[in-house]
Amino acid sequence: GVSCSTIFYCLILCTVTAYTKTSLGDPGYVGETVLGRKQQRCSKCGNGKPERAHHCSICNRCVLKMDHHCPWVDNCVGFRNYKFFMLFLCYASAASILGMVILATVVDARDELALSSWEKSIVANMVFLGIGVLFSGCMCLSHIGYVCNNQTTLEVMKKVSPSTYDQGIIENLRSVLGDSAFCWFIPCVWGVTRYDGMSWDGPVEVANSSV
Repeated sequence: GVSCSTIFYCLILCTVTAYTKTSLGDPGYVGETVLGRKQQRCSKCGNGKPERAHHCSICNRCVLKMDHHCPWVDNCVGFRNYKFFMLFLCYASAASILGMVILATVVDARDELALSSWEKSIVANMVFLGIGVLFSGCMCLSHIGYVCNNQTTLEVMKKVSPSTYDQGIIENLRSVLGDSAFCWFIPCVWGVTRYDGMSWDGPVEVANSSV
């Protein structure tokens, strides 16, 4: 119906917006001089290397809280654009699922048993969307788990303990999606002000026990 189509195009708009912000935005490049706890010097670019920062061999720069370099967006995913990358995956998955539902409704409403040429193209599009759901959905679920544990892909690959930076689910979400829940799902507003990307607290249990 009209309502489903409207929601679908809104999801597409949010997907494109989040993709653009991820692709063209600053992922959190480290400048020549930075101040942060556990300060180090990068052996590859010579700049300061704050805690959780990593050097990207493709961009040839260090990135704050680097997650990975994504070839699909042709940019690093780091502290300043991880939210938009997450929303891109979520909105792309939701749009693909809704698109499949809309197309399935169209095919199901036909009267003839045999598929016409345009109905075959619809089925082909459904298969294409299904592949998209499988790909983006799996990535989306993986990154939701990373965000909830305050981890990055690189830290998971290096087998860094999930509790190293865990501040509780709500605070972990705020460190990526923004201080206020009202802006969490807005693909053009960052909203993170409590963190600078250079210094990170340890597990909340450890922090409380040391007081």
